Amino acid sequence: MKTKDLREKSVAELEDILRDTSQELVDLRIRKETGQLEKPHMLKTLRKTIATIQTLLSEKQQDSLKDQYGDPTKDKSLTALADEQGLSHRQVLRNLAKAS
Repeated sequence: MKTKDLREKSVAELEDILRDTSQELVDLRIRKETGQLEKPHMLKTLRKTIATIQTLLSEKQQDSLKDQYGDPTKDKSLTALADEQGLSHRQVLRNLAKAS
């Protein structure tokens, strides 16, 4: 799937695609170990796809941070936001997931 198409997806859809792609990668690794893999280049392709999806999810979380906390936090990291709110990193990420 092309990056342009992935950018149009919602966070939930990206997470579903990531889960499916990761499972497919596991299946291919198992087939590789048993000698049944016909297209070994697919391992590299799937790893790159997973990295792209993870990058897009990270970008969407950063955009959500910007929307939630406004422009003054543009330069703040997740650590700074967690300290400012008195929350853990995990709680801030959960709040971001709920907001999107």
